[in-house]
Amino acid sequence: MTAALRAAAAPRDRLGFGLYLVPGYPTWDVSLAAAEAAAARGIDFLEFPVLTEPEFSGSTGGVVAEAIALAGEHLDPHSPRLRDWLRRAPAAVGIVYRSAWPIPGDWRAGTSVLSACSGLLCEHDAQPFAEYAETARRHGIPLVPTVRASAEGLADTEVLHHGDGFVYCALSGETGSRGDFGDGLERTLDSVHDARPDLPAYAAFGIRTPGDVAEIAARGADGFIVGSHALALLGTAGLDGFEGWLDDMLAARTGPAPVSAPRAGN
Repeated sequence: MTAALRAAAAPRDRLGFGLYLVPGYPTWDVSLAAAEAAAARGIDFLEFPVLTEPEFSGSTGGVVAEAIALAGEHLDPHSPRLRDWLRRAPAAVGIVYRSAWPIPGDWRAGTSVLSACSGLLCEHDAQPFAEYAETARRHGIPLVPTVRASAEGLADTEVLHHGDGFVYCALSGETGSRGDFGDGLERTLDSVHDARPDLPAYAAFGIRTPGDVAEIAARGADGFIVGSHALALLGTAGLDGFEGWLDDMLAARTGPAPVSAPRAGN
């Protein structure tokens, strides 16, 4: 599935676009319709939570935590409903929480959800990352490396050499919080591209508007991911508001491709 995720995450003529949605939020029917709307519009991949208990690290809060709590049993990894939701989605990236994968050799979410995933990304601090990545690889699934944007660029690139699919570049320390859209992001992206020129780099956390898309594209991002704002729209503006925003964001990504894309090897 590594090749499949790379293909989904690395479009050649535009910025990549990933969404984090929660099956069952704000209602089951709306969450199905949102996944179908994303797939019909060509969203590159959908992220969704994989967990067995609603426990989070310090990076997850706000509307994401609320949505997971409200979704309840719909997020059961063994649920036929969850498998139905995943069938409606484009390439699925499972965001794995500690309750589902506390240590590399203890996967607790069952195999059915794994078979529906094109990739995995850990919400918690997955250490040692190399062992987590090797465990995922044995299941035929890439583990996406996560880095944090900072003014100094990257001090440690080891995680990049073990992960695959794409690189998740967090712009802040908490979901939904606007972080570094400036020179720090550019230096971090340069470091990522130097270390793994074969992988597209996606910016995430705090991206909400077409203007944000233009900013991160100018800094050299290959794509972007939106979670908190998309969930907030579904909860307040409903499906119509979500689809209107989605169309605006899709239009923003079709401008001139950033100079860093396409990456070599894609």
